[in-house]
Amino acid sequence: MGFGAMGFGVAGVLGAKLAAPERPCVAVCGDGAFAMHLSAIMTAVEYDIPAVWVVWNNYAFASIRGLQRGYLGGRELATDFQEHASATPYNPDFAAMAESAGITGVRVDKAVDLSEAVDEAVKAGRPYVIDANIQGEGNPVGAGVWELPGLGHGEPAIGARTVL
Repeated sequence: MGFGAMGFGVAGVLGAKLAAPERPCVAVCGDGAFAMHLSAIMTAVEYDIPAVWVVWNNYAFASIRGLQRGYLGGRELATDFQEHASATPYNPDFAAMAESAGITGVRVDKAVDLSEAVDEAVKAGRPYVIDANIQGEGNPVGAGVWELPGLGHGEPAIGARTVL
């Protein structure tokens, strides 16, 4: 259902930039999706595609966490990124990862600094990653909600027999 598109923007921004090279192309993606599709930054380096990634870093698969909390009475399973021993929120340093791949990477810890970071990234004219720390419990507006039409029946669609 709603999970099919997770991470599309991480690589999709490359196609957008190739389709409209004169326009700035910025992907706003979650930290989980970005981590799942890190190979996109390598493609940006290989083909010199000046895409920008703003990584909402909230130490979780937050959209999934929001759905779980909503449907499971506040409970969740395997959605927060934590160090095992201490349960301290954890994520890699995405800006440093970008730098290690030959891409400019910056970390933003205050919302007031984000606009300037995006402006600099777009003006750079090269691949750029902004690791935006939005705190562990913060969800961007709209995260954790997928309004999808029902299937119209109570059986799974996969493997179900269709009557013509």
